[in-house]
Amino acid sequence: MTSHETAIKRHDRMWREERDQAERLRSDHVASDHWQPNASTFQPVIDEREPVADALAQWAGPDGRVIDVGAGGGRIAVPLARRVRELVAVEPSESMRDVLTRAADEHGADNIEIVASTWEDADVAPADLVFAAHVTYSVPRIEPFLRKMDRAATGRVALVTFGDPAQHVFAPFWKQVHGEERLRLPVRNELIAVLREMGVDPRIDPRPPRMPASFGTPEEAFDLARRRLFIGEGTPAATRLRNAMRALTEERDGEVWVNHATPNEISMLSWKPGRM
Repeated sequence: MTSHETAIKRHDRMWREERDQAERLRSDHVASDHWQPNASTFQPVIDEREPVADALAQWAGPDGRVIDVGAGGGRIAVPLARRVRELVAVEPSESMRDVLTRAADEHGADNIEIVASTWEDADVAPADLVFAAHVTYSVPRIEPFLRKMDRAATGRVALVTFGDPAQHVFAPFWKQVHGEERLRLPVRNELIAVLREMGVDPRIDPRPPRMPASFGTPEEAFDLARRRLFIGEGTPAATRLRNAMRALTEERDGEVWVNHATPNEISMLSWKPGRM
């Protein structure tokens, strides 16, 4: 960050440059719904001991109203809804809303109201708790996004964020496939700097880290990496990806794992509203 660049401007610049890099190098088809190819992987695992849902439920209370900003497939929304009076799930992706609807029906979470909208355009009543989990990575202008969360909350605001970009495990592939280092999205440290610049000194609670996971079978792994690197089928970049997969991964018991992958730290940033 330069001496004249604010934390807010740096956050938005990092987001813009990361997105521009992907658009410049991509050779795949651009889907109208970005999450449609990946929606099935976001189906929630319902666990009463889910640590983020547990912490959020304590803030909301059993009679609380909660807004989940960018609820996705309901990984947190569904178990959390079982512990509060009402949960409003704001989600712009149709494919993700379909996953969330099925999960809510399957687990009897009939107190979830789904709002088909981005957070920026959503018209929702205030709630005791407003939170966003792993959502800010997709926000091009962070200041109005956070201010709206702050205005909508009456008791607590919370952000769940990684310490490294969510797709950091794919970063080593970029140099071999695209010939340049992958630019970083803004994550925890950038968010903390933004909040402090906006007058909020957030409480920072570490959560259990995201552990490295298998990429699946060799063909599943290739397809996953191809989509994460925005590579079209049958392109020269796809050939380079095959070579990178051989160099950077290993197969164990029929599944592909990235060499030297490390856990991704998770933090919950929270504050009382009205201080911005």
